[in-house]
Amino acid sequence: MVVCDAPVAGIVGAYTGNSFAVQASIASVLGCAIYSALELVVLVFSIFNKYNGLYFWSLLITASLGVIPDAIGLLLKYFELAPIWIPVTLSTAGWSIMVTGQSLVLYSRLHFVVFNRKILHFVLGMIIFDAIVLQIPQIVASYGAVYVCHLHFQGFFSKWEKIQLTVFFVQEIIISTFFIIQTLRLMRMYPKRSARKTNIMYQLLAINSSIILMDISLLVLEYLDLFITQTVCKCFFYTVKLKLEIAVLSRLTSFVQSHHQLECSGLS
Repeated sequence: MVVCDAPVAGIVGAYTGNSFAVQASIASVLGCAIYSALELVVLVFSIFNKYNGLYFWSLLITASLGVIPDAIGLLLKYFELAPIWIPVTLSTAGWSIMVTGQSLVLYSRLHFVVFNRKILHFVLGMIIFDAIVLQIPQIVASYGAVYVCHLHFQGFFSKWEKIQLTVFFVQEIIISTFFIIQTLRLMRMYPKRSARKTNIMYQLLAINSSIILMDISLLVLEYLDLFITQTVCKCFFYTVKLKLEIAVLSRLTSFVQSHHQLECSGLS
């Protein structure tokens, strides 16, 4: 098999440098991602009382079938531990599930605060559309960059990587914006807000802001052509974002309980 050259290091093969610090960083960050994903699986089963619903399944599948295969595939690829088709298949499949799964997690928690079905249908349609339009070319380019040199898949992969990462970033911004705006509206419905509800609001805003900052950092790494660093950090960041979703769940539960208490007391 002929491995093609690529305009950016890491697209078609292993890390070719001789820096032990870089090798150790890659192994450490991806190892942390795998550990965090396994921990998330345990957390999901321990936190949810019922093992059903889109929120439960999106969290579980994103961690187990998204992050873990992606991290293992990147380890095998960057350290040349298996034939190239194995890491490409693992990382590509894991990436697809991880990215769309995270968006479905964001969409599923919208149901806690958004009750406009047009908005919910719009968000779900956007997620499905972007998954099809952006991921299919990326999957083709992932294999083409490795196996088909004369068709210049490597250059296409590098450009499409930037496009899809940007669009998925905008997608998460849109979903988070709907969530933040509606949360603020619900909080303003009660002129006599307690300190507890105010704290919940600020915590939700802080969590969403942290998720957005991580996405921005991935965009910066991508546009600097630091492909290996971007893919390794992305895998780890997604485990952090999923853990933050667990925090969002607990905050939302507190908010909804407080909301129902106000309705029952006639203050809503």
